[in-house]
Order: sequence, then structure tokens, then C-alpha cells
Amino acid sequence: MKRTSFLVSLAGIAALTLPLSLVAQEDGDAPPPLSDVWVMVVKPGMMAEFNEAMATHVQFRKDAGESRSWDAFRVAVGHNMTPIGVRSCCFEWADLDVFEAENEALGLTANFNENVGRYVEHFHHYFERSDWANSHWPDTGTGGPYYAVTSWVDKAGSGPEAAAAREAMSQFAKNEGWADEDNNWLWYSRVGGNEITSLVSSYDNYADMAPPEQSFFEYAAEKLGEEEAGKMFKAFGSGFEDSDYTIWKYDESISTPKDEEEDEE
Repeated sequence: MKRTSFLVSLAGIAALTLPLSLVAQEDGDAPPPLSDVWVMVVKPGMMAEFNEAMATHVQFRKDAGESRSWDAFRVAVGHNMTPIGVRSCCFEWADLDVFEAENEALGLTANFNENVGRYVEHFHHYFERSDWANSHWPDTGTGGPYYAVTSWVDKAGSGPEAAAAREAMSQFAKNEGWADEDNNWLWYSRVGGNEITSLVSSYDNYADMAPPEQSFFEYAAEKLGEEEAGKMFKAFGSGFEDSDYTIWKYDESISTPKDEEEDEE
């Protein structure tokens, strides 16, 4: 059974964000930090039509030679089951300008608006910035298909204490034995809309999500002492005013089709 990362310990001091799925990261050169994220709410009674149109659209993008690959997710557990999210990673800011030109030349958005947009009630569009230095994400990426995301809404006017505590917790976990091949996490923050900090971990199934025998807080208290661990957790929680916990599931049927060699990895 996996030790379920920071999520079990931090949820008590914990927005809608999406997980990062197949991207690789670890001790080598980190990928660029930005992900492009769209969240869609389908019109009531139109899900079957949306699914068919979206599957056709992502195949169109593949056949058109789009340079990006998009992963799609549906909410498996959460207080709002209606959103569908798609995301592509990883980019520098200048890459976004290059893609704008590609998008126009290939007619990607035009095809979406014509064939899929009619089934969508409304959209949200964000960028998300990954903090690779304080994350522990496998160098081969993760296959999910489940991604548990805890998101915290940043408190207006809060100081630097929460960010410093997040870094301290992350480096402690990476350097003191908590990070291993069965325990992964990724921090990222939203660009656009409310300022939100998120933490995601990947799981093979629901059994993997069972709370570990020893929580991260208990592990930290054992190594640092309960008082010091408590101060670190309190400092982290001081920077936020609200939280949300959502489990997303990868949906291959409306994601960019994978090449055969990608499927075999």
C-alpha cells in the first residue's frame, strides 16, 4: 500500500484544479513549468453528444499535426461532479506564443467551436505553474489513472510563512526518507482566477488511497519533534482561507490519441 504523500496530513489544514499526469520529473533537468488548462461544464443532457464530438475533435488535432498532447480528466470524487478538464504540459511562456500561431494555422480552436462548443455550457481557462524543486514526481511520469488533488485558496495579505513552510516540508520529505517510488507528489499554483496552491498525488486504484499506518505529520514529529513539526504545519496553514479535495480520473477516450510506442511505455 502506498504512503499517501502529504495529502492525508495536510487535508486537515486545507478550487478546482487538475492533476499533472504523464509528465516525467526527478533529479535531472526539470521540465518547463507551465501547463495550459481548460475546464468545461457540459450542458445538461448533452454528455453523450459531447463525448462523441470531443473524441472526434482530438483525433482531428492529432491528424492535423498538432505539436501538443492533451490529457482529459473527469471528477471521480468531489462536491462538483460536472466539470471535465483537459491539460497540456509543459511550456515556457514564449512557447505559448508559438502555439497561438500554430493553433490559428491549423484551425484547432475553430474546429472545436464548430463541433464541440455547442455542447458546452461554459469554460474556464488557466495556466498552472509546477514547482518541480519541491515535488517528487517519477522520472517516467505516472499512469494514474486516479489523481487526488488538494487545493488551497491563498489568504489575501498573508506573508511568506506558508510558502517557506511548504518548501521546508517538501525538502524534509525528500531528504529524510519519506519520498520513495511508491509515494509521489507535485505542487503547482494557478495563474488566472483565484490564487490557488495545489498538491496532487497519483494512484493506481482506490486501495492505494487508504491512509498509511503513519501519517506524514507523525513521521515529521518522529524526526523533528512534535513541537517543531507542529510549528511547520501551522505556518503552512496560516497562508490559506479555504480548501478543496477532489479525485480526478484520466479519460483516454477524449484525450489526444497515443502513438503505439507511447502505449507500450
